[in-house]
Amino acid sequence: MKYFTYFGNHLINAKLPDNSEVFFAKPPLPGIKRSELIDHTKNAFENPLDMPPLRELVDGNSKVLILFDDNCQPFPATKKPDMRQIMIETLLQMLYEYGVYKKKIELMCAVALHRKMKEHELEFMLGKDIMDEFYPHQLRNFDAEDSDQIVEVGKTDQDEIVETDKAALEADLIIYVDMIQIPLNGGHKSVAVGLGTYNSIAPHHSPHMTSESPHVMQPEGSHMHACIERMSRLIQKETPILVIEAAMNGAIYPFHLRYVGKSNKNCNIAERIIKTFTPATLSLLPESARYKILKSVRTDYEPMAINAGDIDAVHAKTLSLMKDQLSIDIPRQYSTLVFGLPDMSPYAVDARINPVLVVSDILGYVFNWFYNKPLIKKNGVVIILNPTYEIFHEEYHVAYKMFYDEVLADTTEPFEMQQKYQEKYAKDEYLIDCYRNRYAHHGFHPFTVWYWATYPLKYLSKVILVGPKEPRVAQQLGVDWAKNLDDALSMAREISGEDDVVALTMPPFFYANVKE
Repeated sequence: MKYFTYFGNHLINAKLPDNSEVFFAKPPLPGIKRSELIDHTKNAFENPLDMPPLRELVDGNSKVLILFDDNCQPFPATKKPDMRQIMIETLLQMLYEYGVYKKKIELMCAVALHRKMKEHELEFMLGKDIMDEFYPHQLRNFDAEDSDQIVEVGKTDQDEIVETDKAALEADLIIYVDMIQIPLNGGHKSVAVGLGTYNSIAPHHSPHMTSESPHVMQPEGSHMHACIERMSRLIQKETPILVIEAAMNGAIYPFHLRYVGKSNKNCNIAERIIKTFTPATLSLLPESARYKILKSVRTDYEPMAINAGDIDAVHAKTLSLMKDQLSIDIPRQYSTLVFGLPDMSPYAVDARINPVLVVSDILGYVFNWFYNKPLIKKNGVVIILNPTYEIFHEEYHVAYKMFYDEVLADTTEPFEMQQKYQEKYAKDEYLIDCYRNRYAHHGFHPFTVWYWATYPLKYLSKVILVGPKEPRVAQQLGVDWAKNLDDALSMAREISGEDDVVALTMPPFFYANVKE
């Protein structure tokens, strides 16, 4: 059977055994149109969950800190105007009406250890009016290495250090504006991680948190999220936190590209014809042109609902809505997973995906996108379809290049690399300067994404990379290599003794709910 899927910046028809299963995301649930966002935002702030209305939380003496996500989510990028622009413009107008002075409002992009957003990226997200009014003196990126701004809040009952930006403790109210597309994000993670330093993020982004439990992509049953919640509650004791969460639907593709994420039976005749000829047409284009086409796509995401208020009350609503959109019932576990990975990652915005992200995005994200148990059987096989070019963005992925060349050349085992290399990279002065002043991910960041693969690296018998023309890249990543999909399936068959193959068509994204 044919499996229509991504292969980096290409779309291909991969050939799977006839008895294979291919699963697709649900159609997008109804969303709130941009023209309705102002009213929904006002209503959320006027009727928050388990908190007084916004007008009762602020006055003329209030210092307000408005936080928002970087462009890692939702991804790929949405069309303009970004929903955060509309929601923050609405929020600012409400604060002014309630007597809050502009000079007492600060906006901050909660980048944590991600790369900082550039001025033009902030303007794309927030719009020219907000930039003109607040940037750069009252609008900035969080800086986890700014010793003048970082303060220690305290320690949790598990002796975990909680550090944050002093603006969070000096504020009378923190308001976090959150666009959420998967259960990993939002809730207690927003402030505690978004304004977290290396000292605060290292305890929960650790192989110890994921070695025995695969739950990193959702709070339920997750050691990682439990640690984050402990930290968040310490910050809440110092400053009230009001969150507003927009739970996004699955409308990733604009209308003319929706066929990419649909099964043939759900495509109309025109879409089936286009789907048939797309791989051959794209093959005529150079890689650089395919890259530009993919990066130019702007998504049609819409919020299914917007809720404001207390973190616990709001996030419970968000998680329920996410489950309605994301949950796909799958009858059983399978021996082999085949996945075609696009040149797309939340950590490669405005960049090519690098080899470290190829492995971590599959084993850290896709493998863990389930609710009750993994889609793959114990000792199963994962086959990754991606050309996996050794390309590292010169600005953004400085630490990733060093991690690939030095750390992975020595070990791919998470606990060993933690012991031998983590502190060196986290404290490296050159990497800190790249993070602070040159728009690079923090030196610790490549470790965090690799640690999310700790459980699947133990759980799976084999990970096979199909795409590189020779095995060297796979060897550096610590995975197996096959020259084509047929050979990879043969390798998997030797382990399982059968063709028991499942494939996933993403994006749009979904979580497995394995019934067996």
